Amino acid sequence: MTGAIAANFHEGSRSEILADYLFSEWGTVTPVRRQSDYGVDLYCTLTDRIGQRARVRDYFVVQVKSTEDAWKFNDVESVRWLVEHPIPLFLCTVNKKQGRIRVYHVMPRFYVWSMGALPTSLELTPSDESKGEFVQWQNASSFSLSAPIIEASLNDLVDDARMEAFGKVFAYWVGIDRDNCDLIRQGLLRFRMPHSYVVNELPNTGMGEAGFAFPDLQFLRRGLLRLAESTECIGGQLGRRGDLQSALMAALLVDRIRTEYAQAFEDNPFWRHHRVPGMLGMDVNSRLNKAAGDGGYFYAGLDALKKHLADDPLVKKYLEQ
Repeated sequence: MTGAIAANFHEGSRSEILADYLFSEWGTVTPVRRQSDYGVDLYCTLTDRIGQRARVRDYFVVQVKSTEDAWKFNDVESVRWLVEHPIPLFLCTVNKKQGRIRVYHVMPRFYVWSMGALPTSLELTPSDESKGEFVQWQNASSFSLSAPIIEASLNDLVDDARMEAFGKVFAYWVGIDRDNCDLIRQGLLRFRMPHSYVVNELPNTGMGEAGFAFPDLQFLRRGLLRLAESTECIGGQLGRRGDLQSALMAALLVDRIRTEYAQAFEDNPFWRHHRVPGMLGMDVNSRLNKAAGDGGYFYAGLDALKKHLADDPLVKKYLEQ
């Protein structure tokens, strides 16, 4: 109808403006264009003041809602998007009538990841409690977000001291979320968060951890590749620094997982043709071959060492348990 719009058309936009005001206190905020909204509303940074400049030190995104209804993901690909989102992600609810903004962690996404298989749907429900707790499993696809990590009133938004205190709390949670994102990238089926917390306060309890203790091999492939990658890299560097014992043990570990779990490496050109590649393989194998007096087969020294270990009585007893 020309000259008219829907009465509540800007309801969501006004909520995003209030959320923008909150997060811009701690860094930069870039709203997502309406036609490009695929699930997040704000791209944000945390910054540190350095003289007259503000240096970006962390990144996160925010989904803003005008209600505190459950955040729903209705198919497995939507769940996968949430679980595998590569940077910290938070839910912000805005109640304009009460002048209240709440920010929630989304730690259940890491719980879902740590269990291996994704559910076909997911429902995350905000709570109005003042004390939060470790992620509680309700059923395969329904979780409470527990208490908000930040709850701010309109008066808080213009109180510099309060906003500074809130910023320290929020930065802590961004760090926790980032660490869990790193665990996902490494293929490690676990996540960590505080055992409990209080709204607007830095957690002072220990960290809890949950994960899949005995997953199927298919869920371990990414982790196996990352394990081999880091072991080969750090082992080779330690060897060059003179720690030959660590380099030797690293080579044994890399060779073991590379040969025992070959399927995890078959699509990677760096690993496809080598048992122990890179600097670690060159240094350790050349030293072992020299010590064994065998300059022929590249892995002759390593194979001789593996046989020696397998024949050791203590190792045999260990493997027979």
